[in-house]
Amino acid sequence: MPDMKEAMDSEDRFRSLFQDNYRALALYGKRRGLSKQDADDLIASIFEVVWRRIGDVPDGDEAVLWLYGVAFNQLRNARRSSRRARRLTSRLSVAAFMPPPTDPEDLSVETILDALESLSAQDREVLILFVGEGLTAAQASIVLGCAEATARSQLFRARTRLAGVLGLDSTQRGSSNGHVDDVLNVKGVNEIRRVSDD
Repeated sequence: MPDMKEAMDSEDRFRSLFQDNYRALALYGKRRGLSKQDADDLIASIFEVVWRRIGDVPDGDEAVLWLYGVAFNQLRNARRSSRRARRLTSRLSVAAFMPPPTDPEDLSVETILDALESLSAQDREVLILFVGEGLTAAQASIVLGCAEATARSQLFRARTRLAGVLGLDSTQRGSSNGHVDDVLNVKGVNEIRRVSDD
């Protein structure tokens, strides 16, 4: 059967390439400062490619050059992955020392009212319409005299500004059901409404 013979030829070729080039590839890794374990990992990844692409490996002296090309690409990919992992680890270690986001329960009514007072009258009005009065975007747009999309945009900006003043987690600023609404709701709508009555 030709398929069986072809498979046996491929296996023989693979074994031959491994035996003939293992030492050269190990030296390739060593000259690039790899530890024995990392060099072994590199060789394993090279021959994984060889196994998949056995038909692409040229004959004769060109085979080792082809293998060096694979080694170069595998080493470059490994170093790129290592750099990404180091950057991620660095970001995670920085995040580990960040204080936890403010809990709505930890904020006093006075702090929230002071934060609202520091906003523009427009931002304050938008927040009170949406959160305090519970209006929808369509209803608030009528009150504000603007398009519904504009009302939504104004709410997003107002929430973001209030989150910044309160020092809330920036990943939750401006979300449609985010931390700002929790802060305003947890302290009671009546207290928030008082801002617009004063």
